[in-house]
Amino acid sequence: MDWNETLEKTLAQARDLQRQMNEAANKAAEDMKPHLERSLKQAQDLQATLSKHATESSAMASQQSQVAMGHLNEFIRVGNQAMRESAEQTRATAQKMTDQAQKVVDATAEAVKRNQTRDKMPED
Repeated sequence: MDWNETLEKTLAQARDLQRQMNEAANKAAEDMKPHLERSLKQAQDLQATLSKHATESSAMASQQSQVAMGHLNEFIRVGNQAMRESAEQTRATAQKMTDQAQKVVDATAEAVKRNQTRDKMPED
């Protein structure tokens, strides 16, 4: 094989690898979409629950619920963004969603804890 043939073969292999990587990335993004959609639906359900809780609870628990709602709103915003992105961007955004979901869990747990503490306090 001469230099040109070797170069052409190498370029063809590189193009094939690039094509395969693009296909894999696109498939990963498509495979991720149902999970993202389900997560967004659950986040919206939780948003409705927290919103109701915030209006029915004490000021302190309500404040914690509002913090959780803020994290939840960010989760939904990031999730909607992920639905429009490429596979690599989707993976990075999904990690942001995971981080945001942890913040929602932490803030919600704090709101519940504060509400339970309030409920156990003796009345004057």
